[in-house]
Amino acid sequence: MSTETPEPYVSKIDRRTALAWIGVVGAATAAGAGVVVYGPKMGGDRITRGYGTDPKLTKPEKAPWSRIMIAEQLQTAAILADFILPASGTAPSASSLGIPDFVDEWVSAPYPDQVKDRPVVMNGLNALGAKLRKANAADRAAALAALPASTDPTVMAFWKKFRGLTIGAYYTTEAGFKDIGYIGNVPRTVDPGPSAEVKAHVQDALTKLGL
Repeated sequence: MSTETPEPYVSKIDRRTALAWIGVVGAATAAGAGVVVYGPKMGGDRITRGYGTDPKLTKPEKAPWSRIMIAEQLQTAAILADFILPASGTAPSASSLGIPDFVDEWVSAPYPDQVKDRPVVMNGLNALGAKLRKANAADRAAALAALPASTDPTVMAFWKKFRGLTIGAYYTTEAGFKDIGYIGNVPRTVDPGPSAEVKAHVQDALTKLGL
């Protein structure tokens, strides 16, 4: 039985991608926001600075707030994300798409919804971190399997939020679209028109109307 800890998570996406991703998932909705006062610093988190206006995606390196998750929290997020959406068939794992980076950007953003979610996510990552990172493979698997069935209100709140962020982010990516068979706005070279079944249904309706 392996007792090795998972490999440290390595960032997969840049700030521009992460900031845009938040917008797609539905986070950064405040426009022209003013200075935000952050809540108290939690154990193991970096202090982040306030901001003046919303970030300019043309200059993502100048994002007006700092990311707050540390390496251990990112690694824990990767373990959890891959438990929720592991690699399967042609679909890549959640961590390989950069879901931990998205979560980091989400909890770091100073908008009201993100500020509200921050302690739920950060406290959950801190509480589960050592158990998931340092346990042997069997114990880690057991701890992960127990999360969805937990009746602890704190764990339940964390699991619901983290799972929602993971799934919501994953299925806004091209890989996520492919996984569910969504092809998006793909132009058609020909228009086959309505099917024979549709035509028959319309004709039947017209006949009943005496048309």
